[in-house]
Amino acid sequence: MINSKQLVTTLALALCLAQPLAMADETRDKVAVCAGCHGPEGHSQVPDNPILAAQHADYLVSALQAYVSGQRDYGIMKTLAGRLSDSDMQDIAAYYAAQSPARSEATVPGNAARGEGRAAMCVACHGPGGHSVIPANPRLAGQHARYLSGALTAYKSGARSNPVMASMVAALSEQDIEDIAAYFAAQPVQAAGDVATEGGQPQ
Repeated sequence: MINSKQLVTTLALALCLAQPLAMADETRDKVAVCAGCHGPEGHSQVPDNPILAAQHADYLVSALQAYVSGQRDYGIMKTLAGRLSDSDMQDIAAYYAAQSPARSEATVPGNAARGEGRAAMCVACHGPGGHSVIPANPRLAGQHARYLSGALTAYKSGARSNPVMASMVAALSEQDIEDIAAYFAAQPVQAAGDVATEGGQPQ
């Protein structure tokens, strides 16, 4: 027969085991709102919508905050991100950061070989081949070219507000932007690993 002390211990253990499962279910519920556009594991099949899998969590949080603040002018994301608490953003970002990486398979209008030379100016913040090791700056390797070109165009037009990025793209032509996007889209992806501890300005 189980005595009272054993019963208490058993119940406590059951509660401890149940808590991570409940937290996992809660996170899945939060991520569900993102899955329609970005895929359940962040492997977006829509070239206009970014692949989120294995992206830096710090960057994802800053991106959500930028939609809320208006630094990124995109109506649907402002509405959806505006419903999230800080804790929700952290949980969603951590979930996608932990997913296996994926590379875009969409066709690209730009020339990756030409883009390689232009992309040299991106290395300091985004790493060689788009493998950023700075948590605040996004990984670009394998990202959809259409999304990347749209983001660069938004920085150029002011639809996205970031002084560093605005200065970097100011002199780029439309063809330059397409070529840079094609280059990064063609790069191999890698799983999220240890990252540098130094900060950076969110891009």
